[in-house]
Amino acid sequence: MKQITKSTRLIDRVQQRLALAVWGRKVFVSFCISLGIYLTAMLFSRFTGYLTDWFTLPSLAVVAVGTLVLSFILFRKPDKEQAARLIDQKQKTKDLFLTVTMLEKAIGNYKPLVIQDAEQQATKIQPAQVVPFVWAKRFSLCCSAGLILFLLLEYTPQYDPFGKVQAAEVEQEKVKEFQTTKKATKARLAELKNKDNGENDEESKEVKLAVENLKSDFRKMVPGKKQKNAEALAAHQKSLGGQWRKRAEENMKSMMMKTDQAQKFGGMSKAEGMQKWNKELQEGSTQSLMKEMEELKDQLQRLQKETDPVKREQLKNEIQKKMKEMESFAREQTNSKPMAAALKRAMKQMQMAQSKGIPQDEALREAMQSMDLAKMELKEIAQSAKDLKKLEEALTVLSKAKKANDKSGLDGEACENCLTLEDYEDLYSQLMGDMQGEGTGGEGQGGGGKVDEDDTGDKGFKTEKSKSAITAGKVLLSFKTKGLSDRGEAQKDYNKLFTDLKQGMSEAIMQEQIPPGYHEGIKKYFNSLEKKTEENATGK
Repeated sequence: MKQITKSTRLIDRVQQRLALAVWGRKVFVSFCISLGIYLTAMLFSRFTGYLTDWFTLPSLAVVAVGTLVLSFILFRKPDKEQAARLIDQKQKTKDLFLTVTMLEKAIGNYKPLVIQDAEQQATKIQPAQVVPFVWAKRFSLCCSAGLILFLLLEYTPQYDPFGKVQAAEVEQEKVKEFQTTKKATKARLAELKNKDNGENDEESKEVKLAVENLKSDFRKMVPGKKQKNAEALAAHQKSLGGQWRKRAEENMKSMMMKTDQAQKFGGMSKAEGMQKWNKELQEGSTQSLMKEMEELKDQLQRLQKETDPVKREQLKNEIQKKMKEMESFAREQTNSKPMAAALKRAMKQMQMAQSKGIPQDEALREAMQSMDLAKMELKEIAQSAKDLKKLEEALTVLSKAKKANDKSGLDGEACENCLTLEDYEDLYSQLMGDMQGEGTGGEGQGGGGKVDEDDTGDKGFKTEKSKSAITAGKVLLSFKTKGLSDRGEAQKDYNKLFTDLKQGMSEAIMQEQIPPGYHEGIKKYFNSLEKKTEENATGK
Protein backbone atom coordinates (compact mmCIF):
# COMPACT_ATOMS: atom_id res chain seq x y z
CA MET A 1 0.00 0.00 0.00
CA LYS A 2 3.03 2.28 -0.11
CA GLN A 3 2.21 3.00 -3.74
CA ILE A 4 -1.06 4.78 -2.79
CA THR A 5 0.06 6.88 0.18
CA LYS A 6 -1.16 10.20 -1.25
CA SER A 7 -4.63 8.88 -1.96
CA THR A 8 -4.89 7.22 1.42
CA ARG A 9 -3.72 10.37 3.22
CA LEU A 10 -6.30 12.44 1.32
CA ILE A 11 -9.10 10.06 2.22
CA ASP A 12 -8.06 10.06 5.92
CA ARG A 13 -7.96 13.85 6.12
CA VAL A 14 -11.32 14.17 4.40
CA GLN A 15 -12.73 11.57 6.79
CA GLN A 16 -11.54 13.62 9.79
CA ARG A 17 -13.02 16.84 8.48
CA LEU A 18 -16.23 15.07 7.59
CA ALA A 19 -16.47 13.67 11.14
CA LEU A 20 -16.04 17.16 12.61
CA ALA A 21 -18.62 18.59 10.24
CA VAL A 22 -21.13 15.86 11.07
CA TRP A 23 -20.56 16.32 14.81
CA GLY A 24 -21.01 20.09 14.42
CA ARG A 25 -24.38 19.55 12.76
CA LYS A 26 -25.39 17.16 15.54
CA VAL A 27 -24.37 19.75 18.13
CA PHE A 28 -26.55 22.36 16.46
CA VAL A 29 -29.51 19.99 16.28
CA SER A 30 -28.97 18.90 19.90
CA PHE A 31 -28.78 22.54 21.01
CA CYS A 32 -32.07 23.32 19.33
CA ILE A 33 -33.73 20.32 20.95
CA SER A 34 -32.32 21.07 24.44
CA LEU A 35 -33.18 24.74 24.19
CA GLY A 36 -36.72 23.94 23.08
CA ILE A 37 -37.28 21.53 25.96
CA TYR A 38 -35.81 23.97 28.51
CA LEU A 39 -37.82 26.90 27.15
CA THR A 40 -41.06 24.92 27.24
CA ALA A 41 -40.45 23.78 30.82
CA MET A 42 -39.42 27.28 31.90
CA LEU A 43 -42.53 28.92 30.46
CA PHE A 44 -44.66 26.20 32.07
CA SER A 45 -43.05 27.03 35.43
CA ARG A 46 -43.52 30.77 34.97
CA PHE A 47 -47.21 30.52 34.12
CA THR A 48 -48.24 27.79 36.58
CA GLY A 49 -45.95 28.31 39.59
CA TYR A 50 -44.64 24.74 39.57
CA LEU A 51 -40.91 23.86 39.66
CA THR A 52 -39.92 27.46 40.39
CA ASP A 53 -36.78 26.38 42.23
CA TRP A 54 -35.44 24.66 39.14
CA PHE A 55 -35.23 27.63 36.80
CA THR A 56 -32.49 29.88 38.11
CA LEU A 57 -29.55 31.39 36.24
CA PRO A 58 -27.23 28.41 36.90
CA SER A 59 -29.89 26.13 35.43
CA LEU A 60 -28.92 27.36 31.94
CA ALA A 61 -26.03 24.94 32.20
CA VAL A 62 -28.61 22.20 31.66
CA VAL A 63 -28.94 23.34 28.04
CA ALA A 64 -25.19 23.07 27.48
CA VAL A 65 -24.93 19.68 29.16
CA GLY A 66 -27.99 18.40 27.32
CA THR A 67 -26.53 19.60 24.02
CA LEU A 68 -23.25 17.76 24.54
CA VAL A 69 -24.87 14.56 25.76
CA LEU A 70 -27.45 14.47 22.98
CA SER A 71 -24.86 15.30 20.30
CA PHE A 72 -22.69 12.35 21.34
CA ILE A 73 -25.74 10.10 21.31
CA LEU A 74 -26.74 11.19 17.80
CA PHE A 75 -23.23 11.28 16.34
CA ARG A 76 -22.10 8.49 14.02
CA LYS A 77 -18.53 8.62 12.75
CA PRO A 78 -18.31 8.45 8.91
CA ASP A 79 -16.15 5.64 7.44
CA LYS A 80 -13.54 5.76 4.66
CA GLU A 81 -16.02 4.78 1.95
CA GLN A 82 -18.21 7.79 2.83
CA ALA A 83 -15.17 10.07 2.67
CA ALA A 84 -14.05 8.60 -0.69
CA ARG A 85 -17.55 8.85 -2.14
CA LEU A 86 -17.73 12.51 -1.06
CA ILE A 87 -14.38 13.20 -2.78
CA ASP A 88 -15.62 11.59 -5.99
CA GLN A 89 -18.86 13.54 -5.75
CA LYS A 90 -17.22 16.92 -5.17
CA GLN A 91 -14.33 16.45 -7.64
CA LYS A 92 -16.30 14.42 -10.24
CA THR A 93 -13.69 11.65 -10.37
CA LYS A 94 -16.21 8.92 -11.24
CA ASP A 95 -15.77 6.70 -8.14
CA LEU A 96 -11.98 6.71 -8.46
CA PHE A 97 -11.28 7.13 -4.75
CA LEU A 98 -14.13 4.82 -3.80
CA THR A 99 -12.42 2.15 -5.92
CA VAL A 100 -9.14 2.83 -4.09
CA THR A 101 -10.79 1.94 -0.78
CA MET A 102 -11.82 -1.42 -2.26
CA LEU A 103 -8.53 -2.43 -3.93
CA GLU A 104 -7.48 -4.76 -1.11
CA LYS A 105 -10.50 -6.97 -1.74
CA ALA A 106 -10.60 -6.50 -5.53
CA ILE A 107 -9.40 -9.11 -8.07
CA GLY A 108 -7.90 -8.12 -11.44
CA ASN A 109 -5.00 -6.52 -13.26
CA TYR A 110 -6.46 -2.99 -13.30
CA LYS A 111 -5.14 -2.06 -9.82
CA PRO A 112 -1.95 -0.32 -11.02
CA LEU A 113 -3.95 1.87 -13.39
CA VAL A 114 -6.39 2.90 -10.63
CA ILE A 115 -3.56 3.64 -8.23
CA GLN A 116 -1.75 5.73 -10.82
CA ASP A 117 -4.83 7.85 -11.58
CA ALA A 118 -5.71 8.25 -7.90
CA GLU A 119 -2.22 9.37 -6.95
CA GLN A 120 -2.22 11.96 -9.72
CA GLN A 121 -5.62 13.33 -8.67
CA ALA A 122 -4.73 13.34 -4.95
CA THR A 123 -2.01 15.92 -5.48
CA LYS A 124 -4.56 18.31 -6.97
CA ILE A 125 -7.28 18.00 -4.30
CA GLN A 126 -7.40 19.87 -0.96
CA PRO A 127 -9.50 18.39 1.89
CA ALA A 128 -11.00 21.84 2.61
CA GLN A 129 -12.42 21.89 -0.92
CA VAL A 130 -14.20 18.62 -0.27
CA VAL A 131 -15.48 19.38 3.27
CA PRO A 132 -15.58 23.13 3.95
CA PHE A 133 -16.43 24.20 7.54
CA VAL A 134 -19.50 26.42 7.42
CA TRP A 135 -20.06 27.26 11.08
CA ALA A 136 -20.51 31.03 11.36
CA LYS A 137 -24.24 31.09 10.60
CA ARG A 138 -25.11 28.27 12.99
CA PHE A 139 -22.91 29.71 15.71
CA SER A 140 -24.60 33.11 15.43
CA LEU A 141 -28.01 31.43 15.60
CA CYS A 142 -26.98 29.57 18.77
CA CYS A 143 -25.70 32.77 20.39
CA SER A 144 -28.88 34.65 19.52
CA ALA A 145 -31.06 31.84 20.84
CA GLY A 146 -29.02 31.66 24.05
CA LEU A 147 -29.35 35.42 24.58
CA ILE A 148 -33.10 35.29 24.03
CA LEU A 149 -33.37 32.40 26.49
CA PHE A 150 -31.39 34.35 29.09
CA LEU A 151 -33.64 37.40 28.70
CA LEU A 152 -36.76 35.27 28.99
CA LEU A 153 -35.39 33.59 32.10
CA GLU A 154 -34.57 36.89 33.78
CA TYR A 155 -37.53 39.04 32.78
CA THR A 156 -40.49 36.73 32.25
CA PRO A 157 -42.89 37.48 35.14
CA GLN A 158 -43.72 34.72 37.58
CA TYR A 159 -47.41 33.91 37.89
CA ASP A 160 -48.88 32.01 40.80
CA PRO A 161 -52.41 30.84 39.94
CA PHE A 162 -52.26 27.90 42.36
CA GLY A 163 -50.37 29.55 45.26
CA LYS A 164 -47.32 27.34 44.78
CA VAL A 165 -44.82 30.20 44.62
CA GLN A 166 -45.99 31.78 47.85
CA ALA A 167 -45.88 28.45 49.66
CA ALA A 168 -42.37 27.79 48.34
CA GLU A 169 -41.18 31.23 49.47
CA VAL A 170 -42.52 30.62 52.97
CA GLU A 171 -40.73 27.28 53.17
CA GLN A 172 -37.53 28.83 51.88
CA GLU A 173 -37.66 31.56 54.51
CA LYS A 174 -38.16 28.92 57.19
CA VAL A 175 -35.11 27.02 55.98
CA LYS A 176 -33.01 30.21 56.07
CA GLU A 177 -34.27 31.07 59.53
CA PHE A 178 -33.54 27.54 60.73
CA GLN A 179 -29.96 27.75 59.51
CA THR A 180 -29.60 31.13 61.22
CA THR A 181 -30.84 29.73 64.54
CA LYS A 182 -28.43 26.80 64.25
CA LYS A 183 -25.48 29.14 63.77
CA ALA A 184 -26.57 31.40 66.64
CA THR A 185 -26.92 28.48 69.06
CA LYS A 186 -23.60 26.98 68.02
CA ALA A 187 -21.75 30.29 68.39
CA ARG A 188 -23.22 31.04 71.82
CA LEU A 189 -22.49 27.51 73.08
CA ALA A 190 -18.87 27.85 72.01
CA GLU A 191 -18.65 31.23 73.73
CA LEU A 192 -19.99 29.93 77.03
CA LYS A 193 -17.85 26.79 76.94
CA ASN A 194 -14.71 28.86 76.43
CA LYS A 195 -15.67 31.28 79.19
CA ASP A 196 -14.15 30.62 82.59
CA ASN A 197 -16.94 31.74 84.88
CA GLY A 198 -15.94 29.80 87.97
CA GLU A 199 -19.18 27.85 88.05
CA ASN A 200 -17.78 25.44 90.65
CA ASP A 201 -16.99 28.30 93.04
CA GLU A 202 -19.24 30.50 95.13
CA GLU A 203 -18.34 33.48 92.97
CA SER A 204 -16.82 34.12 89.56
CA LYS A 205 -13.11 34.41 88.98
CA GLU A 206 -13.32 38.18 88.52
CA VAL A 207 -15.23 38.78 91.75
CA LYS A 208 -13.10 36.32 93.67
CA LEU A 209 -9.95 38.16 92.59
CA ALA A 210 -11.43 41.54 93.58
CA VAL A 211 -12.39 40.24 97.05
CA GLU A 212 -8.98 38.67 97.58
CA ASN A 213 -7.30 41.95 96.62
CA LEU A 214 -9.52 43.76 99.12
CA LYS A 215 -8.59 41.37 101.94
CA SER A 216 -4.95 41.67 100.97
CA ASP A 217 -5.12 45.46 101.31
CA PHE A 218 -6.94 45.11 104.64
CA ARG A 219 -3.85 43.30 105.89
CA LYS A 220 -1.66 46.13 104.57
CA MET A 221 -3.42 48.92 106.49
CA VAL A 222 -0.85 51.01 108.39
CA PRO A 223 -1.71 52.60 111.77
CA GLY A 224 -1.45 56.38 111.80
CA LYS A 225 -1.71 56.76 108.00
CA LYS A 226 -5.39 57.47 107.59
CA GLN A 227 -5.02 59.29 104.28
CA LYS A 228 -3.11 56.47 102.62
CA ASN A 229 -5.52 53.89 104.01
CA ALA A 230 -8.50 55.96 102.84
CA GLU A 231 -7.10 56.19 99.30
CA ALA A 232 -6.64 52.43 99.11
CA LEU A 233 -10.16 51.81 100.42
CA ALA A 234 -11.63 54.37 97.99
CA ALA A 235 -9.95 52.63 95.06
CA HIS A 236 -11.48 49.31 96.11
CA GLN A 237 -14.88 50.94 96.60
CA LYS A 238 -14.77 52.31 93.06
CA SER A 239 -13.75 48.95 91.59
CA LEU A 240 -16.23 46.86 93.58
CA GLY A 241 -18.98 49.43 93.06
CA GLY A 242 -18.45 49.32 89.31
CA GLN A 243 -18.72 45.56 89.25
CA TRP A 244 -21.79 45.68 91.46
CA ARG A 245 -23.53 48.25 89.23
CA LYS A 246 -22.74 46.21 86.14
CA ARG A 247 -24.45 43.13 87.54
CA ALA A 248 -27.23 45.06 89.27
CA GLU A 249 -28.27 46.79 86.06
CA GLU A 250 -28.60 43.40 84.40
CA ASN A 251 -30.91 41.74 86.88
CA MET A 252 -31.67 43.82 89.99
CA LYS A 253 -34.84 45.48 88.69
CA SER A 254 -36.34 42.27 87.43
CA MET A 255 -35.30 40.25 90.47
CA MET A 256 -37.06 42.68 92.82
CA MET A 257 -40.26 43.00 90.78
CA LYS A 258 -42.69 40.08 91.05
CA THR A 259 -45.30 38.94 88.60
CA ASP A 260 -48.98 39.37 89.33
CA GLN A 261 -50.25 36.97 86.69
CA ALA A 262 -52.14 33.85 87.68
CA GLN A 263 -51.66 31.54 84.73
CA LYS A 264 -50.78 27.92 85.34
CA PHE A 265 -47.38 26.32 85.01
CA GLY A 266 -47.47 22.57 85.56
CA GLY A 267 -49.12 21.86 88.90
CA MET A 268 -48.60 25.32 90.44
CA SER A 269 -49.74 28.79 89.50
CA LYS A 270 -47.38 30.75 87.35
CA ALA A 271 -47.07 33.44 90.02
CA GLU A 272 -46.09 30.92 92.70
CA GLY A 273 -43.65 29.19 90.37
CA MET A 274 -41.99 32.43 89.34
CA GLN A 275 -41.71 33.60 92.95
CA LYS A 276 -40.02 30.34 93.87
CA TRP A 277 -37.62 30.57 90.92
CA ASN A 278 -36.90 34.22 91.68
CA LYS A 279 -36.08 33.44 95.28
CA GLU A 280 -33.78 30.57 94.31
CA LEU A 281 -31.98 32.66 91.70
CA GLN A 282 -31.36 35.46 94.19
CA GLU A 283 -29.69 32.85 96.38
CA GLY A 284 -27.70 31.53 93.40
CA SER A 285 -29.66 28.27 93.09
CA THR A 286 -31.12 26.84 89.86
CA GLN A 287 -32.55 23.57 91.16
CA SER A 288 -36.23 24.10 90.30
CA LEU A 289 -35.59 25.71 86.93
CA MET A 290 -33.08 23.04 85.97
CA LYS A 291 -35.64 20.38 86.82
CA GLU A 292 -38.22 22.05 84.57
CA MET A 293 -35.71 22.29 81.72
CA GLU A 294 -34.73 18.65 82.05
CA GLU A 295 -38.40 17.68 81.85
CA LEU A 296 -38.79 19.79 78.72
CA LYS A 297 -35.80 18.11 77.13
CA ASP A 298 -37.20 14.67 77.98
CA GLN A 299 -40.51 15.65 76.40
CA LEU A 300 -38.69 16.75 73.24
CA GLN A 301 -37.06 13.33 73.05
CA ARG A 302 -40.45 11.67 73.46
CA LEU A 303 -41.86 13.93 70.75
CA GLN A 304 -39.07 12.83 68.42
CA LYS A 305 -40.02 9.16 68.89
CA GLU A 306 -43.82 9.54 69.04
CA THR A 307 -45.66 8.20 65.98
CA ASP A 308 -49.30 8.68 67.00
CA PRO A 309 -50.45 12.00 65.40
CA VAL A 310 -52.94 12.79 68.19
CA LYS A 311 -50.50 12.16 71.05
CA ARG A 312 -47.81 13.95 69.12
CA GLU A 313 -49.93 17.08 68.76
CA GLN A 314 -50.89 17.06 72.44
CA LEU A 315 -47.28 16.65 73.52
CA LYS A 316 -46.15 19.40 71.17
CA ASN A 317 -48.74 21.84 72.55
CA GLU A 318 -47.73 21.03 76.12
CA ILE A 319 -44.04 21.59 75.37
CA GLN A 320 -44.74 24.80 73.53
CA LYS A 321 -46.83 26.17 76.40
CA LYS A 322 -44.13 25.43 78.97
CA MET A 323 -41.42 26.90 76.77
CA LYS A 324 -43.43 30.06 76.22
CA GLU A 325 -44.01 30.55 79.95
CA MET A 326 -40.36 29.88 80.76
CA GLU A 327 -39.28 32.33 78.04
CA SER A 328 -41.63 34.90 79.58
CA PHE A 329 -40.00 34.32 82.97
CA ALA A 330 -36.51 34.72 81.50
CA ARG A 331 -37.48 37.92 79.72
CA GLU A 332 -39.65 39.60 82.36
CA GLN A 333 -38.30 38.30 85.66
CA THR A 334 -34.60 37.65 85.18
CA ASN A 335 -34.10 40.23 82.42
CA SER A 336 -31.83 37.67 80.74
CA LYS A 337 -32.03 38.34 77.03
CA PRO A 338 -29.64 35.47 76.12
CA MET A 339 -31.71 32.90 78.03
CA ALA A 340 -34.96 34.23 76.59
CA ALA A 341 -33.44 34.12 73.09
CA ALA A 342 -32.31 30.50 73.57
CA LEU A 343 -35.79 29.42 74.68
CA LYS A 344 -37.40 31.34 71.84
CA ARG A 345 -35.11 29.60 69.35
CA ALA A 346 -36.04 26.24 70.85
CA MET A 347 -39.74 27.03 70.30
CA LYS A 348 -39.15 28.09 66.71
CA GLN A 349 -37.04 25.05 65.92
CA MET A 350 -39.72 22.76 67.33
CA GLN A 351 -42.33 24.45 65.14
CA MET A 352 -40.03 24.15 62.11
CA ALA A 353 -40.13 20.36 62.45
CA GLN A 354 -43.34 20.50 60.40
CA SER A 355 -41.70 22.32 57.48
CA LYS A 356 -41.16 20.37 54.28
CA GLY A 357 -37.65 21.66 53.67
CA ILE A 358 -36.37 20.84 57.18
CA PRO A 359 -35.89 17.24 58.39
CA GLN A 360 -38.01 16.64 61.46
CA ASP A 361 -35.29 14.86 63.43
CA GLU A 362 -32.81 17.64 62.73
CA ALA A 363 -35.24 20.34 63.87
CA LEU A 364 -36.02 18.57 67.16
CA ARG A 365 -32.35 17.84 67.71
CA GLU A 366 -31.54 21.53 67.33
CA ALA A 367 -34.39 22.40 69.71
CA MET A 368 -32.78 20.17 72.35
CA GLN A 369 -29.46 21.86 71.64
CA SER A 370 -31.09 25.23 72.29
CA MET A 371 -32.47 23.88 75.58
CA ASP A 372 -28.93 22.93 76.59
CA LEU A 373 -27.91 26.49 75.80
CA ALA A 374 -30.77 27.83 77.94
CA LYS A 375 -29.49 25.72 80.85
CA MET A 376 -26.04 27.22 80.47
CA GLU A 377 -27.55 30.71 80.36
CA LEU A 378 -29.42 29.89 83.56
CA LYS A 379 -26.14 29.02 85.25
CA GLU A 380 -24.83 32.41 84.15
CA ILE A 381 -27.80 34.11 85.85
CA ALA A 382 -27.27 32.16 89.07
CA GLN A 383 -23.58 32.98 89.00
CA SER A 384 -24.40 36.66 88.55
CA ALA A 385 -26.69 36.52 91.60
CA LYS A 386 -23.91 34.92 93.66
CA ASP A 387 -21.49 37.59 92.51
CA LEU A 388 -23.97 40.33 93.38
CA LYS A 389 -24.42 38.96 96.88
CA LYS A 390 -20.67 38.65 97.40
CA LEU A 391 -20.07 42.17 96.14
CA GLU A 392 -22.73 43.54 98.50
CA GLU A 393 -21.01 41.78 101.37
CA ALA A 394 -17.64 43.21 100.34
CA LEU A 395 -19.06 46.74 100.02
CA THR A 396 -20.66 46.46 103.47
CA VAL A 397 -17.36 45.43 105.05
CA LEU A 398 -15.59 48.16 103.09
CA SER A 399 -18.03 50.77 104.40
CA LYS A 400 -17.33 49.72 107.98
CA ALA A 401 -13.60 49.77 107.30
CA LYS A 402 -13.81 53.36 106.04
CA LYS A 403 -15.71 54.47 109.14
CA ALA A 404 -13.23 52.75 111.42
CA ASN A 405 -10.35 54.35 109.53
CA ASP A 406 -11.93 57.82 109.79
CA LYS A 407 -12.27 57.45 113.55
CA SER A 408 -9.07 55.87 114.75
CA GLY A 409 -7.24 54.44 111.76
CA LEU A 410 -6.70 50.80 110.78
CA ASP A 411 -4.03 48.29 111.63
CA GLY A 412 -3.50 45.43 109.18
CA GLU A 413 -1.98 43.30 111.91
CA ALA A 414 -4.96 43.67 114.25
CA CYS A 415 -6.50 40.43 113.03
CA GLU A 416 -3.89 37.82 112.19
CA ASN A 417 -6.46 35.05 111.84
CA CYS A 418 -8.90 36.99 109.61
CA LEU A 419 -9.46 34.93 106.47
CA THR A 420 -12.97 35.76 105.31
CA LEU A 421 -15.00 38.92 104.86
CA GLU A 422 -17.06 37.91 107.89
CA ASP A 423 -13.93 37.94 110.02
CA TYR A 424 -13.08 41.47 108.91
CA GLU A 425 -16.67 42.61 109.39
CA ASP A 426 -16.60 41.37 112.99
CA LEU A 427 -13.29 43.13 113.52
CA TYR A 428 -14.47 46.51 112.22
CA SER A 429 -17.80 46.24 114.04
CA GLN A 430 -15.89 45.60 117.24
CA LEU A 431 -13.62 48.57 116.59
CA MET A 432 -16.63 50.83 116.01
CA GLY A 433 -18.31 49.56 119.16
CA ASP A 434 -15.23 50.13 121.33
CA MET A 435 -14.94 53.80 120.37
CA GLN A 436 -16.47 55.92 123.19
CA GLY A 437 -16.70 59.68 122.89
CA GLU A 438 -17.82 62.51 125.15
CA GLY A 439 -20.70 63.43 122.85
CA THR A 440 -19.64 67.05 122.28
CA GLY A 441 -17.14 66.98 119.49
CA GLY A 442 -14.95 64.05 120.48
CA GLU A 443 -14.51 60.87 118.44
CA GLY A 444 -16.37 57.62 119.02
CA GLN A 445 -19.80 56.78 120.31
CA GLY A 446 -21.32 59.65 122.33
CA GLY A 447 -22.31 59.31 125.93
CA GLY A 448 -25.44 61.43 125.63
CA GLY A 449 -26.35 64.37 127.86
CA LYS A 450 -27.44 67.92 127.24
CA VAL A 451 -25.26 70.22 125.16
CA ASP A 452 -25.10 73.90 126.09
CA GLU A 453 -26.48 76.33 123.52
CA ASP A 454 -25.61 79.97 122.86
CA ASP A 455 -28.25 82.05 121.06
CA THR A 456 -26.11 85.19 120.94
CA GLY A 457 -24.11 86.25 117.94
CA ASP A 458 -24.81 86.62 114.24
CA LYS A 459 -25.79 83.30 112.69
CA GLY A 460 -25.87 84.62 109.10
CA PHE A 461 -29.49 83.65 108.44
CA LYS A 462 -31.21 85.14 105.36
CA THR A 463 -34.93 85.54 104.74
CA GLU A 464 -35.79 84.00 101.34
CA LYS A 465 -38.85 82.65 99.59
CA SER A 466 -38.66 79.05 98.47
CA LYS A 467 -38.93 78.43 94.73
CA SER A 468 -40.27 74.92 95.22
CA ALA A 469 -42.90 73.62 92.83
CA ILE A 470 -46.49 73.82 94.04
CA THR A 471 -47.79 70.31 94.61
CA ALA A 472 -50.66 68.66 96.39
CA GLY A 473 -50.34 69.27 100.13
CA LYS A 474 -52.35 69.07 103.33
CA VAL A 475 -56.14 69.22 103.04
CA LEU A 476 -57.40 72.27 104.93
CA LEU A 477 -61.14 71.84 104.39
CA SER A 478 -63.33 69.03 103.06
CA PHE A 479 -67.05 68.33 102.69
CA LYS A 480 -68.71 64.93 102.99
CA THR A 481 -71.61 63.98 100.77
CA LYS A 482 -73.52 60.80 100.07
CA GLY A 483 -73.01 59.02 96.76
CA LEU A 484 -71.19 56.26 94.93
CA SER A 485 -67.45 56.50 94.55
CA ASP A 486 -65.60 55.50 91.39
CA ARG A 487 -65.10 51.76 91.50
CA GLY A 488 -61.51 50.74 92.19
CA GLU A 489 -60.08 54.25 92.07
CA ALA A 490 -58.51 54.05 95.53
CA GLN A 491 -56.96 50.67 94.82
CA LYS A 492 -55.73 51.90 91.45
CA ASP A 493 -54.08 54.96 93.01
CA TYR A 494 -52.51 52.80 95.71
CA ASN A 495 -51.11 50.34 93.17
CA LYS A 496 -49.63 53.16 91.10
CA LEU A 497 -48.05 54.76 94.16
CA PHE A 498 -46.67 51.41 95.32
CA THR A 499 -45.18 50.67 91.89
CA ASP A 500 -43.59 54.14 91.66
CA LEU A 501 -42.03 53.80 95.11
CA LYS A 502 -40.72 50.35 94.31
CA GLN A 503 -39.25 51.52 91.01
CA GLY A 504 -37.61 54.51 92.67
CA MET A 505 -36.15 52.29 95.36
CA SER A 506 -34.68 49.96 92.72
CA GLU A 507 -33.10 52.89 90.89
CA ALA A 508 -31.70 54.29 94.13
CA ILE A 509 -30.10 50.95 94.91
CA MET A 510 -28.48 50.76 91.49
CA GLN A 511 -27.16 54.31 91.79
CA GLU A 512 -25.59 53.41 95.15
CA GLN A 513 -27.73 55.96 96.98
CA ILE A 514 -28.61 53.25 99.52
CA PRO A 515 -25.80 51.39 101.32
CA PRO A 516 -25.56 47.68 100.44
CA GLY A 517 -26.28 46.64 104.01
CA TYR A 518 -29.86 47.91 103.74
CA HIS A 519 -30.74 46.21 100.43
CA GLU A 520 -32.03 42.94 101.85
CA GLY A 521 -34.21 44.64 104.45
CA ILE A 522 -35.74 46.94 101.83
CA LYS A 523 -36.56 44.01 99.58
CA LYS A 524 -38.26 42.14 102.43
CA TYR A 525 -40.25 45.23 103.38
CA PHE A 526 -41.69 45.78 99.91
CA ASN A 527 -42.36 42.08 99.44
CA SER A 528 -44.28 41.98 102.73
CA LEU A 529 -46.36 45.00 101.65
CA GLU A 530 -47.14 43.37 98.33
CA LYS A 531 -48.07 40.09 100.01
CA LYS A 532 -50.37 41.91 102.43
CA THR A 533 -52.03 43.76 99.56
CA GLU A 534 -52.67 40.49 97.73
CA GLU A 535 -54.15 38.93 100.88
CA ASN A 536 -56.50 41.90 101.37
CA ALA A 537 -57.59 41.74 97.75
CA THR A 538 -58.26 38.00 98.08
CA GLY A 539 -60.20 38.55 101.30
CA LYS A 540 -62.51 40.97 99.55
